[in-house]
Amino acid sequence: MTTATHYENANFLRELAESLPRIRPQGNQAQAELLQRLADDELAQAQHDEWVRAKVAAARADKRPGMSTAQLRTLLNTRYQELRDAP
Repeated sequence: MTTATHYENANFLRELAESLPRIRPQGNQAQAELLQRLADDELAQAQHDEWVRAKVAAARADKRPGMSTAQLRTLLNTRYQELRDAP
């Protein structure tokens, strides 16, 4: 599902929750609250998708040189030794 779809779903659910008393007068408040929670979930998913896409775009745009596994292992071992030997 795309971010736009999540926003569309959230808007639809909010509108439905607001219209519920007119559509179904015998409906209870719990149904409207459920629709609002579902809309909130859709918005949260859209925001999460945007956050992930921004992180991926930033990672792809990063032009710093990569690090080999051996270099990373050495760096982590050095850091581990420093933390272990600290008072």
